[in-house]
Amino acid sequence: MSQNVANVRQRRVARTLRDWRRSKGATQEEVAKPLNWSVPKLSRFERADTIAGPAEIIAIGTVLGIEDAERDRLVRLATASIEPGWWNTYTPDAVRLGFEDYLEAEEIARRLQSFEIHLVPGLLQTAGYYEAILREAVKGSHEELLNERRQLRQERQARLNASDNPLTYHAIVHESALRLPIGGPEVMRNQLRHLLSRNELPNVTIQILPIDAGAYPGLGCAYHLITSGPDDVQGVYLENLHDGLYLEDDAEIQVYTLAFERLEGRALSPAASVRRITELHEHWK
Repeated sequence: MSQNVANVRQRRVARTLRDWRRSKGATQEEVAKPLNWSVPKLSRFERADTIAGPAEIIAIGTVLGIEDAERDRLVRLATASIEPGWWNTYTPDAVRLGFEDYLEAEEIARRLQSFEIHLVPGLLQTAGYYEAILREAVKGSHEELLNERRQLRQERQARLNASDNPLTYHAIVHESALRLPIGGPEVMRNQLRHLLSRNELPNVTIQILPIDAGAYPGLGCAYHLITSGPDDVQGVYLENLHDGLYLEDDAEIQVYTLAFERLEGRALSPAASVRRITELHEHWK
C-alpha cells in the first residue's frame, strides 16, 4: 500500500513500528531478514514513505513477538487511516491550514494537555464565548462559514462527554484569559461557571496559572500536547493568525513536554484553581 503523503494516523503507525523494533533491541536487518524483505523496504514502512497495511503490521509484529492485543490495535488504526475523517466534510475555510492534522491527532488521542494564555481553551468554551471570538476573528464571512465553525467546535467538545473512551484533558490556563472581557460580563460569568462544571468531569483537570506567577516556562507560547498511545506525547500543535503547525519530531516534542511539566508545578493546584475561578466569577458581577 502506498501514498504520496501520509496522514497523521499513518505516521503514527510508522512510528509505532519503529518503536516496537527499538523496544526489542532489534536492528532493521534482524527484522527484515526473516520476512525476506530488504532493509530499505522496512525503513520505508518505519518512515511512512510507504504506508504499512494490516499484512505488514502483522508480519512485523510476529517477528518481534508483539502481543496480539497491541498488534491488533495498530491494525485497527491502520485500517481506519484510509477512511476519510469526519472533519473532511468541512470546507477548507472552516479547517485552516495545519488544523486538519491536529483534528486527526485529537480524534485518536487518549490524552490532551493544553496551555492557553489569552483565551479559554476551545474544548472548554461556551457557545456565547466562542461566538464573541468567532464574530471578531472572521468578520465579513458568510453565515455558512460561521455555522461550520460552530458545528466543528461542538463535534470536538463532544469527546469530553463521550460514554465510550472519553478524552482525558488537562488544561492550564493563564489567569489573564479569565480577566479578558470576551463578550462582556454576562458571557464571562457563564464561561467561568462552565469551567467549574467541566472541572467536575472525572476526565478533566483545570489549573490556573496566576498572574503573580510572573515569568513562566515557554513565556508567550500557547500549545497542545497530544498523546495517542499509552505512554509518551506523540505530537504538539501550535497556532498563529494564519495557520497551525503540528510537530512530531521527538526533540521538539520534548521541549514542550518539559515546559508543560514545569508549568504544572507553577500553576495553582486543581482545588486552588477552583477557588480562583470562583473568585473571578464574582469579579464579573
